[in-house]
Amino acid sequence: MTKRETVEKIRKILLEEKAKILAKLERAREEQNAAREKQAVGDEVDSAVEMEMENLKVALSGMEVQRLRQIEEALRKIEEGTYGYCEECGEPIEEGRLLAKPFATLCISCKEAKERQKF
Repeated sequence: MTKRETVEKIRKILLEEKAKILAKLERAREEQNAAREKQAVGDEVDSAVEMEMENLKVALSGMEVQRLRQIEEALRKIEEGTYGYCEECGEPIEEGRLLAKPFATLCISCKEAKERQKF
């Protein structure tokens, strides 16, 4: 597979993932609105359960929003022609890594070095 074919395959993967996340966030928003309407007529126990579910959804949606930002950044780089290069060393990121994690911004060597710095 050529680099261009690989990048096009990754672009399609990113667009599919973006669509899934946007759909999930929209469902969460609709469920949140329905829960608010229900909460107006529920008792205290229902309210506590709903509040806990709301907190969980907010945490999950925060992670989804972060992933969406990563996807958007990867798509921008594809359009600019800068996709697939390590932000630390500038070397190409391995194809296998990009296929496994299409929004990767570091090559394996730089990622490992960064992880070692944390400890």
